[in-house]
Amino acid sequence: MIQNPGPQQTQSPTTPTAIPSSPTPAPEIELISLNLIPGHAPDSWQVIGQLLNEAEFPLGGIAVTVTLLGAEGSEVGKATAQAIPASLLPGEEALFALDFEGTSVVVDTTAEIYAERVPRIRRIHGEIEDTTLQINSEGDTVILGQITNPGISQAKLLDLAVLLLDENQEPLGYANLVASSTHIPPRQSAPFIALADGEFEPDDLVFFLDMVVDTSPPEPDLQFLEPPALQFTNQGMPFFLVSIHNPSSDWVWASGLLILENEDELVGIALIDSPLPIQPGGIHSFTIQQFWGISPEILASEDAMLTLNAHASVAGVATLAAEETVSLLGLSISQYEALGSIVFLRGVITNPDNTPIRQPTIYATARNEEGLILSAGWVSPVELLEAGEASDFELSLLLPREADPAMLEYDVIAFGLAAD
Repeated sequence: MIQNPGPQQTQSPTTPTAIPSSPTPAPEIELISLNLIPGHAPDSWQVIGQLLNEAEFPLGGIAVTVTLLGAEGSEVGKATAQAIPASLLPGEEALFALDFEGTSVVVDTTAEIYAERVPRIRRIHGEIEDTTLQINSEGDTVILGQITNPGISQAKLLDLAVLLLDENQEPLGYANLVASSTHIPPRQSAPFIALADGEFEPDDLVFFLDMVVDTSPPEPDLQFLEPPALQFTNQGMPFFLVSIHNPSSDWVWASGLLILENEDELVGIALIDSPLPIQPGGIHSFTIQQFWGISPEILASEDAMLTLNAHASVAGVATLAAEETVSLLGLSISQYEALGSIVFLRGVITNPDNTPIRQPTIYATARNEEGLILSAGWVSPVELLEAGEASDFELSLLLPREADPAMLEYDVIAFGLAAD
């Protein structure tokens, strides 16, 4: 275990401040920079730094603990962040970033670096291409782009971070990965989206990509049954409906991407994420309302949304662990209410087992008279449901334009994972 006591330097509460490296750093890893930046919220701060592996061997498990000190050396904040990449070959650099809230005065900062020697790292040096930057409706900075795997082996994307720099190459902020494909085949690309809290106009972007050769066993072959279906509510709100099929004989966790393009230009990504594993031979439908990167102007225009090219891809698959068990829960619906294009289902779930259930989830679909799924949704009211315990829930389903809620059929189930 390598530890670096880190620098101590008085910080300015109003301007970004670079903290020099410790005069006696550990020889294997160097703290290149450490910057303290006022956050966007009152009494908040961001700490952004870079590391360099100066050893002649790979280092892994790299993390940094930053402590904020107030007047008279009192501790006013402390947090630990994993570096990206979390493992470094000799000569490679990594980024780390932390957010602190509720801290008004900071006069000193200390940092401890943790790392350990690891075996060979089979790094794939991916290429970042076709990046665009925009501000979303929440006032956050969205970065879209493509990650290309130039190697001859399949790549596994572990993480990505983006450092935002001003015209003087000083840090403005950072962006974290929101969505991308977990596995990227040789010579192919995958779209990604990263998000920075707050509105930035950076002069430069520096990408830190954690991507290695994929040595995991082959994944179960999941399939999207049809192209994503764009629908609108009676109020003109757009949403997509997609369905994913698990043809394997295993329960699997699955995630996917809904990719939106305008004349081959990436304009938005939505994450498709299942609340619980999909059963063997099962189908899960997803209603997608949140689109990362699409401008408010496009979202507000039905004509503009209809011109977008939408397609879905599987982002990641993992077989349910052998020690995990999916359990059905007791379910009763106590109230049904339709307001405009939204149907609310309220009721109670009960754990009939003798063991606690984690991630109890209510999953519902709405079908028309022909059996076609028009909407799907889920809710997890609590993190853990003890043996014999009950919990109230409220689940909402978004319906397409002109769908009559009273003429639809609703399939509702409740399930969770047995917690040993």
